[in-house]
Amino acid sequence: MGKIITILGVVAAAIVFIAEIVSFALHGAVDVTHVMEAFVTSIVLIVAAVPEGLPTIVAVSLSINIIIKLSKNNALVKKMVASETVGCINIICSDKTGTLTENKMTVRAFYDGVWHENTDNAASEYFFKNVCVNSTAQLSEKGDFIGNPTEGALLSFYERTAGKESGNDYRTVRRKNKIVKVFPFNSDLKHMTTVVRSGESNTVLVKGSPEFVLNASSLDEDKRAEICALIEECQKKAMRIIAFAHKTIDKGTDVEEKHGEIESDMTFDGFAAISDPLRKEVYDAVKSCFKAGISLKILTGDNLITATAIANELELLSDVGEAVEASALSELSDEELLNRLKTIRVIARSTPAVKMRVVKLLKGAGNVVAVTGDGINDAPALKNADVGIAMGISGTEVSKEASDVVLLDDSFATIVKAVEWGRNIYENFKRFITFQLTVNLSSVIVVFMSILLGFKAPFSALQLLWINLIMDGPPALTLGLEPNYKDLMNRPPTKRDESIITKNMFIRIFVTGILMSVVFLCQYAFNFLGVPPEQELTVLFTMFVLFQLFNSFNCRELHLESIFKHLLKNKVMLIVVAITFLLQVLIIQFAGAFFGTVPLSVETWLILVAMGLAVIAISEIVKLIARAALKTKQKKQSLAQ
Repeated sequence: MGKIITILGVVAAAIVFIAEIVSFALHGAVDVTHVMEAFVTSIVLIVAAVPEGLPTIVAVSLSINIIIKLSKNNALVKKMVASETVGCINIICSDKTGTLTENKMTVRAFYDGVWHENTDNAASEYFFKNVCVNSTAQLSEKGDFIGNPTEGALLSFYERTAGKESGNDYRTVRRKNKIVKVFPFNSDLKHMTTVVRSGESNTVLVKGSPEFVLNASSLDEDKRAEICALIEECQKKAMRIIAFAHKTIDKGTDVEEKHGEIESDMTFDGFAAISDPLRKEVYDAVKSCFKAGISLKILTGDNLITATAIANELELLSDVGEAVEASALSELSDEELLNRLKTIRVIARSTPAVKMRVVKLLKGAGNVVAVTGDGINDAPALKNADVGIAMGISGTEVSKEASDVVLLDDSFATIVKAVEWGRNIYENFKRFITFQLTVNLSSVIVVFMSILLGFKAPFSALQLLWINLIMDGPPALTLGLEPNYKDLMNRPPTKRDESIITKNMFIRIFVTGILMSVVFLCQYAFNFLGVPPEQELTVLFTMFVLFQLFNSFNCRELHLESIFKHLLKNKVMLIVVAITFLLQVLIIQFAGAFFGTVPLSVETWLILVAMGLAVIAISEIVKLIARAALKTKQKKQSLAQ
């Protein structure tokens, strides 16, 4: 946009220069002085037309919003452009644990052959041996989880029951069991296996999803049905289930070669039901997303029943919303999956590959997609999303490195706040652009038309530079500091291919620019204010500056709201505009030698201020009529329905 305006400005300046030379030639006044004067005027017009302040406002607005506002809201922005892009998000692919939930996992019930709703009791030997040894987590001295929070909850369960009774903490149990081989947790297979030395034999300990562990265990049908019923009951209460099994094998068994064999015909040791309540602020945050036109999709590793229970709590599954398991999507073509994604709200047992595929398809369809993640396997999806959001507390360093934004509190509500600030930044860009282009258009028109009509250029080079300072300086920059408005999250998100200059903005820029130019040229041609000849150019200069200053208030409101609704919210702008107005008075009254102006009377000043205010008055009247027309239209539609 800057390049286009620059080209147009250069062309306009060239035409003005040629027109002035032709004008001088017709009046027989072509000499070096006049040619140089025309040349300087053209150069200054280029300076006034080129929006050199645009990169400045972008940098200042992004920096202030990143450093001061988003960081205060627990969102650490790593890439400046992300603070604006986040405002255009229309789909959030969110993990469940830690983002939507409190990440305070606690064992609420367990089964070790007998169902226990009271977790004050200790579980069986192999149950707790699996918990302590087949794990990579740690507990701090204060009892905080270090590592996987699910494993941390299991260790905490052991510590307060069996560990407390025996006087042995989990570290002691680990030291007593020599580890032969560890098969780390696999996000595709959903389990972890550890082989430990047990005298003259080895013990295989398996921990993971109940589906895998039950399939790997030897159970009669009645027992299996009993266990499955208990598990399903827990999952309906949004509890995560971790199942355990063990098997004794010969000491000389090659566990690498016979990996699949050692994980079969196992003894089922039971399962733990772990709860992780939703964050209190998530309910309102999700509702805010709906109002803002943002679709939420939960991509979680949990079982379908557990994930559905969470989605129901958040009212995600409406008549058209559905929850599916990732395995049900693997056979679909990209076109089929993209069509299904319109209604899918939850993907359970989600893998990194599934998440990555979903993100690519959604982006390819023109959506602006945000992805949350905390693990190493989430890095590809975070990197390929429009905005990758990592967890600052539970997230790995790899996920943080791949992300654009890091949540310092791991809360979904912080994402919604970031979206709100991102929208505010984007709207501030629009406010500044509207103001700057209006000044550009009107300045080029008045200079260009004045020359074509045979008048002298209305502004000196110094006056044009002062106008340019208003356009690109503090008065314009303060439009980039406009605070959030309450209705910001009730509007639809910006589309990926949408131009930053909307149709309404273009109409406003064009109409306002033409209106100010017509009034200006009428004064220049007919002197309808009746000012003395020696004051005419000073009045024109002052009139133009006041038009722009008062129009800056109109630019604060991009929609149909009255400017008086939020008039006092941007106090910095009010102060800067007041100072600029005072400087204009000082220039006119006391700096005539530099700016080529003459002092004006109080009466003239009052008339000029009234004319400047007319720009606001006309805008307010137009918006009032538009609001009334919109109300009438909505009323008719309501009655028709």
